[in-house]
Amino acid sequence: MTRKPPDIDADTVTLAAAGDAAAVEAIVRGLQGPIHAIARRMLLDREDAEDATQESLVRIVTRLAQFRGESKFTTWAFRIAVRRILDFREQRAAAARYSFPAFAEHLADGRDDGAVERVQDAVLHQQIKLACSRAMLHCLDGDHRIAFVLGELLELPAADAGEILGVEPATYRKRLSRARAALTEFLTRTCGVVDARAPCACHRRLERAAALGRVDPGVTHIDGETLVQLRSHIASVSEARRVTDFYRREPEVRSRRDFVADLRRILGTLHRPNPETP
Repeated sequence: MTRKPPDIDADTVTLAAAGDAAAVEAIVRGLQGPIHAIARRMLLDREDAEDATQESLVRIVTRLAQFRGESKFTTWAFRIAVRRILDFREQRAAAARYSFPAFAEHLADGRDDGAVERVQDAVLHQQIKLACSRAMLHCLDGDHRIAFVLGELLELPAADAGEILGVEPATYRKRLSRARAALTEFLTRTCGVVDARAPCACHRRLERAAALGRVDPGVTHIDGETLVQLRSHIASVSEARRVTDFYRREPEVRSRRDFVADLRRILGTLHRPNPETP
């Protein structure tokens, strides 16, 4: 599931910049989902992603007075957030953590080609798919990964994405095209969700994933499609759309934190009374 940018109107931004608590809260609630979705895919570690989201929201809220309306508010806010995420903790999001060949070797290690796909393991298979798809993005360097996240997951137009990244739209489109091509080639060659002839399948990785602590048997439900449903859908679409749907049809990435409450504690911003309130 994608997290498209929210529609935050100019009046809300003006009120928030003037210190209106309800307006600030509305902006934070609108932005926290898509910013966390970006951070979660740019930073593999959950805590890192949540910390980066929080820091991004703090920067946006404390710089509201700097917004001049020269672009859409969400474009301006995402530019601040993306810069913070890419710079986070020694630029952890900027470099590729894996290479595609090394990741393919990792997936082959411990794979049980004789394993049977069991209905009762469906949620475990979903967990494996989600972890694998996030790790796979880290075979791309930061420039190509963020281009893919903005274009394919948030579905931003090239002009907006280019402005967020500080590059020309044509440069952004090239990065997105290269990212999409690299992921498509790897998924088609490796992943049984995208191509039934490929060697890797989540049920074949289950025993190994369990041994590594990569799945949680205590999770009994995950929103979204089962892998059986996802495979059926992907088999019905063109090859050009398969990598897009492989990622877009994932369930929403949810944070365990309440970022509004975090900002209340950090800044006290949302405690500031509205001067017009009697």
